[in-house]
Amino acid sequence: MKIVSWNLERPNNNPKSIKNTFIVDLIEKISPDIIFLTETNSSINFSEYFCHKSEELPEIHENQRYKTGENRITIFSKFPIERVIETYDSYTAICCQVNSEIGELLLYGSIIGSFGGKDEFFKNDLRNQKSEIEILARNHNLIYSGDLNISFSGFPYPSKNVIYDMSDFFKSNSLRNITSGNENSAIHVVTSEEILNTKKVTQEMINIQPQISDHNLVIVEMH
Repeated sequence: MKIVSWNLERPNNNPKSIKNTFIVDLIEKISPDIIFLTETNSSINFSEYFCHKSEELPEIHENQRYKTGENRITIFSKFPIERVIETYDSYTAICCQVNSEIGELLLYGSIIGSFGGKDEFFKNDLRNQKSEIEILARNHNLIYSGDLNISFSGFPYPSKNVIYDMSDFFKSNSLRNITSGNENSAIHVVTSEEILNTKKVTQEMINIQPQISDHNLVIVEMH
């Protein structure tokens, strides 16, 4: 099973724009089973996939101006979405259940701190997402992915204390951050340890030119 996670850095609502065409073509070439997209737009769409997305952002939200069609997180899945689980913030985090080739999975996609890792939005998202993830991970196999605004390798962003605390949180909840070794990357794929017990796992980070996005694309494969 192949997973892609990427922050698209706020594409516009024109599906035929150069940036949007590049994004769709690249992801289709990779042909993942599950896609987590953050800072995205309804113009980025994959007709062969089932879709669950966060609420479309209004023109002004949290003192930020948004373009038509913008939303913070979308999950695309080749597996049908069996149910949707409500989260603390319908703009910032989403969760759904799929029955995949490796069994039943909960997919939780989010941004932690839509304006970076240093403000109260980050602290609020981090607190609420940890609370929800802790509950969901107890009885379900979970894939948690998106722009966490935490770099676990390279420059310690937003702080060493946040990194240590989140690493301990994952360990205490039997979760593994597969992408923690990617230097200076805020995009992560975290899974329940049980999913990985009998799987060979590989991951790579693809460099993206800055005019497309200020974040690199992450691919995780479970064989």
